[in-house]
Amino acid sequence: MLEQILSALMYPFLFLSMFFQVLLLISFFENKKKYDEEEYHKLEHFPSVAVAIPCWNEEKTLPATLDSLLALDYPKDKLSIMVVDDGSKDRTYAIAQEYAAKYPGLIAAISKENGGKHTAVNLALARSTSDLFGCLDADSFVAPHTLKTIVSYFERDTEIMAVTPCIHIRRPKTFIQRMQAVEYLMGVFIRKAFGSLDAIQVTPGPFSIFKKEVFEKIGNYHKAHNTEDFEITLRMHKAHLKIANSHKALVYTVGPSTAIGFFYQRLRWARGFLENALDYRELFFKKEYGNFGMFTLPMAFMFVFYGLYAALFAVYTSAKQIAVLIERWLTVGIHFQVPTFDIFYFNTNVMSFIVMVMLTMFLLVLYISNTLTDDRQQFFRNFPIFFILYPFFVPLYLGRAVFDTFLKQKNEWVLQDTKK
Repeated sequence: MLEQILSALMYPFLFLSMFFQVLLLISFFENKKKYDEEEYHKLEHFPSVAVAIPCWNEEKTLPATLDSLLALDYPKDKLSIMVVDDGSKDRTYAIAQEYAAKYPGLIAAISKENGGKHTAVNLALARSTSDLFGCLDADSFVAPHTLKTIVSYFERDTEIMAVTPCIHIRRPKTFIQRMQAVEYLMGVFIRKAFGSLDAIQVTPGPFSIFKKEVFEKIGNYHKAHNTEDFEITLRMHKAHLKIANSHKALVYTVGPSTAIGFFYQRLRWARGFLENALDYRELFFKKEYGNFGMFTLPMAFMFVFYGLYAALFAVYTSAKQIAVLIERWLTVGIHFQVPTFDIFYFNTNVMSFIVMVMLTMFLLVLYISNTLTDDRQQFFRNFPIFFILYPFFVPLYLGRAVFDTFLKQKNEWVLQDTKK
């Protein structure tokens, strides 16, 4: 009886997951022709662009980040780069000063007391007089064509107020980074499909570009539970400002290299999502906010809890099967034999069929993502690692995020969110 109840509760989760995947796939194929055309709009006007680089102890990656910006195929007299050192304890500010001295008028080095990423970005925002404004994390790197590609969206559609890029993990080496490479690859498709639905959920720190008037309409960045990128996206949707995605605008970021680094990063993201979503719960199931309010935001919120339930259900099912196996061994003994496969004994119940269909669609999503981006990822090499490791991490950081959010735990662990 208990197992039947637990199984019955799984069906809504599986149905919603399948519905979600089908919706995104239909949206993608309906707009496939437009996707093929929109990335090749020839830019006729070059608006001025300011890029803020908020830094805190980033001496190892800052030089490469600045070099990638200097290599942009964009008129340098239209580009302004502001490195804002947020109270670093290493040579971050000294490196910024060296670049500012070498490229006067193009790069500015700004130092301030530690106050968080949002204060660093807001300081640069206050000093910017450019038409467009963006932020680039100091551990991220842009491809030469990226800025031109993003700016072309604003010229092609004047209603667009922000454009997000296509993000990949830079040179994944460890198993944890290779796992993230698949996750980020999946994000290529999801952001593009969400863009078609006008339902992009986050304008990520690595090189999302905004029209300056966005901040005049909705204000500057907030601390926002240590996920200011998500919060400002919620404010944009609340103000009915359009966000697009460019799947050819390549940006690379350094993913956490260790399990503990990955865990704390995703814990920060998950808790920030939950707390900001609760702060903006008035957007849930409101027609005036379109697909974002009616579908993608509440669906993402519910999936946090359903994901935890699915993990617990999997643990319960596995534990029961192990118990049956042990009982059989104790009764008749252990008899080793060569495993055989017979299609006649293949499990064809409804839940197994749904899971197989979802897995097939998931693989299709990854294939489409790999064809969308100009950077072909080592999919077949990294997917087995993702398939094995990722399901282990998700319930851990989601469970901790739910616990911390609803028991209002302090955020000391944010300091452990490092690229270890």
